[in-house]
Amino acid sequence: MEKDFLKLPLAIQMAIVSFGIGTILFACFFFVKDKMQMVVIGYNFVIICFIVNSLMLLKLIYDWFRNPHKKKIILKQMIILLLNIPIAYAYFLILYYSVTSNSPYKF
Repeated sequence: MEKDFLKLPLAIQMAIVSFGIGTILFACFFFVKDKMQMVVIGYNFVIICFIVNSLMLLKLIYDWFRNPHKKKIILKQMIILLLNIPIAYAYFLILYYSVTSNSPYKF
């Protein structure tokens, strides 16, 4: 399994790792007592992932123009990388609702 993951393109590896760590942080929010600390950690993680994934996206856009014969492969990598955006937004909405409602997971 590990060798299969290492054979994937770097952009897809980054997307999977970003999704995995983000999901773990999201789940931890509901199980830790100091929720504010988890919000700060999650916020910093999102900022770091935004910067790193944006740089990868710029590289993929550059590759898109430099390698016209690989456009289909590069487009697939771009889509997988960009799929983390709606997932992060959904996590944000769930956390926002749990904090602002009468939820037992309130701060």
